Amino acid sequence: MQLFDALSKRRGQVDAGAESWESAPTESSADASASAHLATLSFDAPPADTWLRDLDDEEEEDTMGEVLGESLAERSEQPAHIPKDVSPEEQARLKELTQTLVKMQAQFQAEREAMGEAREEIARLEKELRLREEAVEAEREAQRQRDEARRNYPQPEWLENIQGTMNIGITGNAGVGKSLLINKIRRVRRGSDCWAPVGVNETTMRPTSYKFPSEPRVRLWDLPGAGTSNFPSETYIQDMGLRYFDTVLIVSAGRFSSTEVRLKEELEKHKVPFFMIRTKVDIDAWNNKEDNGVEKEDTLREIREDMKQAHGIVSPYLVSSRDPEAFDMPKLMQDLFPGLRRELDPSAPAFVPGWSNSAWAMPEAYSVALSGIQGRWADDFGSRYIIQGRNTHVTLREGQHATLILRDNQVDQRVWWCDRWWIDSSSLARARRSGELRWSPANIADKPLVWYWSE
Repeated sequence: MQLFDALSKRRGQVDAGAESWESAPTESSADASASAHLATLSFDAPPADTWLRDLDDEEEEDTMGEVLGESLAERSEQPAHIPKDVSPEEQARLKELTQTLVKMQAQFQAEREAMGEAREEIARLEKELRLREEAVEAEREAQRQRDEARRNYPQPEWLENIQGTMNIGITGNAGVGKSLLINKIRRVRRGSDCWAPVGVNETTMRPTSYKFPSEPRVRLWDLPGAGTSNFPSETYIQDMGLRYFDTVLIVSAGRFSSTEVRLKEELEKHKVPFFMIRTKVDIDAWNNKEDNGVEKEDTLREIREDMKQAHGIVSPYLVSSRDPEAFDMPKLMQDLFPGLRRELDPSAPAFVPGWSNSAWAMPEAYSVALSGIQGRWADDFGSRYIIQGRNTHVTLREGQHATLILRDNQVDQRVWWCDRWWIDSSSLARARRSGELRWSPANIADKPLVWYWSE
């Protein structure tokens, strides 16, 4: 047994970092066909979007319609920081104030000449006149600034109908997880009609809005990242019309760059509410635990301290879109939608920690490996894989679809593909660093399967 354990450990080390060459390789079932690992499947399944929609009979997760409606009702017709047009009524009011001021000036001069030595009354009138003059000048300056703001920061044509709507802009570079964050905030499932497309490349070349299914007046806007040739950081606020959003979420998957910090400072200058969000902190915590033995809480504390010292970000939100119940996602939701704070009131009799006051349900227990591979994957042969719980959907490059159920062995913490290839927590740790998931063969004559993270 000791020899067997030693050989197994050595094999794991070789699989992790070595390559092998065979002078006379024996043909295996994996060599025979690029889809040998799919040979046992029946390709009679529906497309991925239909499969995801039919996977369970639950209603759409978005149950926030009432909460969002309350958040809309608590604010005015539009945010106070939005540059407003000077209305004809306001122009008429300024004209009326100016005419009143002229009359008062003439009256003052006449009364001053008539009063002679009545100094106290003259002082009173002078003070009242000065206050009137300051009020008129302040109104004139306010209208001038609003006219200038409208000229320098015009409302984009694509951001229409802001009256009575709530608009939240989400900006960040490619790969930081903006689209997945939008889907998690709106609590929609993969395959639903309003699912925001997710990819490892930049999928957002123009601002795109995504409404809450239960409250279409609340819109999340996926914005292109700043600091590119198409969207230079110097004019990003003007180009994206950020002054017309209720709130802006600045998203990064690592340290915030100088571009994002400048954007933060500009939003502060214009009094536009914003949140600084760092995604994929589950991966940061995992890697720091594997590499340095640092516990999750210590990793999060280090990240917060670094953000505070490096960029003055005092209250960042550290989130994981793959685990929305953990980290700062519940707090982000409460701060983003004030009505949600009441729904999550800890003093409520039926309160349970989480996103909603729904009845408690124990989640199905998965191994670390199975929990870590939830989502979308692809291989070198054009096949695509969606892992949803233990269920897997396969789409071949030619368009055929199949499904299967992964075997999650709770004893050795391995997840098995067709009972011939397996992964464990070590496989997942390497995949988190490289984006490449290697399924080890149970039979040494087979070759590993290689998947690539695509979400």
